[in-house]
Amino acid sequence: MVLMLQIKCGTTAGAFWDGRENSLWTQLTLPSEIFAMDLLIVDGEAVARVGLKVLCERVPDMRVVGEAGTGAEALEAVDVVRHDLMLLGADLPDMSGFEVLRALRRRRQHRTILVTANARDAPGAFAAGALDILVKPVNEQALSASIQRARSRGTPRAPNTQRLHAAAPTAALRENGVHMPFLLVGERGHRLYPLDPFEIDYVESAGNYVTYHLNNVEYIARESIKHLASVLAPAGFVRIERSVLLNVRAIAYAEPVGHGTFAFTLTTGERLQSSHAYRDTILATLPLRRRSVSALPGSR
Repeated sequence: MVLMLQIKCGTTAGAFWDGRENSLWTQLTLPSEIFAMDLLIVDGEAVARVGLKVLCERVPDMRVVGEAGTGAEALEAVDVVRHDLMLLGADLPDMSGFEVLRALRRRRQHRTILVTANARDAPGAFAAGALDILVKPVNEQALSASIQRARSRGTPRAPNTQRLHAAAPTAALRENGVHMPFLLVGERGHRLYPLDPFEIDYVESAGNYVTYHLNNVEYIARESIKHLASVLAPAGFVRIERSVLLNVRAIAYAEPVGHGTFAFTLTTGERLQSSHAYRDTILATLPLRRRSVSALPGSR
């Protein structure tokens, strides 16, 4: 079941039983209202952080609320500094930006823009859950465009510090000028649970029903895998076999197993195998082709 919920402003923020933000209880605003976005900058070089800070000061309604120089500091800061968006350097002294992304809760992954010196990092960044990518040297125009894309995919926190959220895999739908969050609804134990698509690991079909797998918990819904394949594609879901839609953000690593098929190990520890029939669909989404030795840096 696909659910579009109209939420009145002034409701109280809350959480699900498992600690996730509850989009049903989170305050929304009219699309005409634009608030300042609070930014966390993470880069291993102090000069780079200063440069990004200067650029951010030129972007309207943007303010830097925190800085970090290592991956460990970044992971600590995301739980301490209230921010709407993080600019994350790909190369940090203690770990890579990709490792930081994988360590973040999935909801925070898609509030992160990866800053890298290599444009070829883009597929890996999006697969790891990044919202966008900026290639160094970053200029004001590129930063402004990336910030605008971030604004279009989610509503920032209001000045009263209450978190604003529209859980949509695409831009928030609107009805009568009010944001309409896009949610899926799953049933478990005779109760209906609104589910954020970004949090779902994979979807599996069984006859006229599907099962949403989320952190090793299962929810069922009367829905078709064909319909969900098109609905969830913008959220990063790829069909790996006839009955399975996989969220690329849930992938820990993939292994070729022959004949155009792959074995995917998820961050939850589960393992899924693709079908040869969906090889091209998978490769169009994930850069899983092996690189030849001669193409690798330093091989000459």
